[in-house]
Amino acid sequence: MIQRGSIYAREIGDKKVLLLKELLEKEYNLEVTLVEYLESEFSLEQEQMHFLYLEDNDIKNFLKECINQEVELYLLPHPKSPNTTLRYGLSKDIKKALSESFEANLRLNDEMLFCNEEMVFQKVSIGNVQNLNKQIYETSFFTNLKIFFSSLKNLKYKAIKLKTKNSEEMQTIASGILILEDYTFFSTLKGNETSSFHDGKLNAFIIAPYSIASYLYYLVAIFLYHKFSIGKLPQNIGFIVTKLLHVKSSGAFHFSIDEVPMSAQEIVLEVKKCSYTINYGKSFQKIIEEKTTKNEDESINLKSLPKGEMRDLLVAGKVPLFKKASDEDIKDTLIGIRENAKINPIFITLMVLSSLLATVGIYQDSIPSVVGAMILAPLMAPIISLAMGAARSDRKIIKASMITLGTGVLSALFFSSVLTFFMPLDIVTSQISSRINPNILDLFVAIFSGIAGAYASAKEEVAKSLAGVAIAVALVPPLCVSGIGIGWGDFEIIYGSFLLFMTNLFGMVVAATLTFIFLGFAPVFRAKKSLLYSSLMLSVICIPLVFSFYSLILQNNDYEKLQNIKHFTFEDKVATLNVLNIKSSTEKSVVIEAEIVAATSLSTKEYAQIKNQLEKKMGKNVSLHVIPKIVIE
Repeated sequence: MIQRGSIYAREIGDKKVLLLKELLEKEYNLEVTLVEYLESEFSLEQEQMHFLYLEDNDIKNFLKECINQEVELYLLPHPKSPNTTLRYGLSKDIKKALSESFEANLRLNDEMLFCNEEMVFQKVSIGNVQNLNKQIYETSFFTNLKIFFSSLKNLKYKAIKLKTKNSEEMQTIASGILILEDYTFFSTLKGNETSSFHDGKLNAFIIAPYSIASYLYYLVAIFLYHKFSIGKLPQNIGFIVTKLLHVKSSGAFHFSIDEVPMSAQEIVLEVKKCSYTINYGKSFQKIIEEKTTKNEDESINLKSLPKGEMRDLLVAGKVPLFKKASDEDIKDTLIGIRENAKINPIFITLMVLSSLLATVGIYQDSIPSVVGAMILAPLMAPIISLAMGAARSDRKIIKASMITLGTGVLSALFFSSVLTFFMPLDIVTSQISSRINPNILDLFVAIFSGIAGAYASAKEEVAKSLAGVAIAVALVPPLCVSGIGIGWGDFEIIYGSFLLFMTNLFGMVVAATLTFIFLGFAPVFRAKKSLLYSSLMLSVICIPLVFSFYSLILQNNDYEKLQNIKHFTFEDKVATLNVLNIKSSTEKSVVIEAEIVAATSLSTKEYAQIKNQLEKKMGKNVSLHVIPKIVIE
């Protein structure tokens, strides 16, 4: 028995339509009728095969009309149906697409997303959803960059109400909402273990970054990383999975259905089961085979979206540079900060003990003793409190922190200098020498330690890391070296070690203040004055640090040159140079401490020859401090 089929097209006299008719009649033994498609209500015969060679909009209208009709539909690629081709994974080769349309394992009852009774092929976008809805790998880098800055410029929020099939009405805000029937189509949302293909539910992504900084992170993640896992979405994205979703606002809002702009005060989104069966392309075979059984449960995750005061702030257009911490987080953190800012007997006791332990450890040249003093020292607490006070412009916290910090500094200097005065030793150990020539690298250590200290104070779960931060920044040892310098009356030691302490102090305060602002404990404008004073002091401190660092670079260059200068030959002698230390280095001169090894003693003239040869090869004046060493073999 010959089966009957109909081809629906706008122009039934088109060459491609006629070739298609001929192909179906010859290769598939069908009796084919050509039907000129008109946008009107119609009823299809169930016994026939219905082939659609239409543009996107015509296919939408066709499917909408026969959503409740139990008929067999066969989609064919049309030059003006890119959305249909993408949604159903059709081959662009019409013969291949036709062949695949007859494969039983690629045919199934369709499901379709509707928005205000309009059929949706790909997506519904409300507001600015950035590149979350794009096929990113199909656009150029410069196009993505242009959209990136456009998205950053047009950050606006709107108060909305959401209601699913089974939930109560929920109030929230969003800068954009993306609704999909199936996120399988979107490269940005691939890489998920589960599929949303024909699960009877829609997927709504509610975008609401807390600040410019979090919005930048979100944009960079989308534009550079490109992919999100549904289970690990960024914190500024809410996610709803449901069969029915109402979205409404107090005023009309703009949205689009498959890039067609529209406007409404309320939209209703619903996934409907279609009675007709339809064909998918070969690229969907694996997805169809792995299609899971339907789960009627809804999933609503809006916990990470702005609430309360933050929500009102964003709707008013006052988007902060950094995320504002919640009132509960601020309250809990400030309780600890205020306690740490206060001076008490425990602080004094620990300060005295750590100072004495550090001073003895420095004399012993014992690293474990000095590290123990670092952990024992309580100076980190008032410094972090001072940073919080500066961030929030809280004079009470600043005053209490400075009193506590000043007491700690004075006690460390007093007890270390007193112990030095009674100590019958006058030796510059490596623990002393390593703390009297600070440079810009020490400032970086202080900055990173300040960030870590502030973060650990704000996050209870990482508070245990504060001991590691205390070791890294080492506040008490340089103070104790200054105390030793006071006991010896050595200005060079006092200056170098106290400069290191001030570097650590102001580096930590500035970095910790900025970290608290970044974590949302205070707006930037509040901390402007405190940051200005701290930054000015830090800038002044940086001047000698930069010179010291430049000297370190010159020393490093000199060491490299000296690597190639090892042996000196005289008439009957050979001398070997072992560089012990470069005490100082400038562009014009260098002070070298070296050991010169020979079989016999060298004369003053021969030492002068060594000095002259070094000056020629290094291109600068050399002051040579020699330790002679005679080796008899």
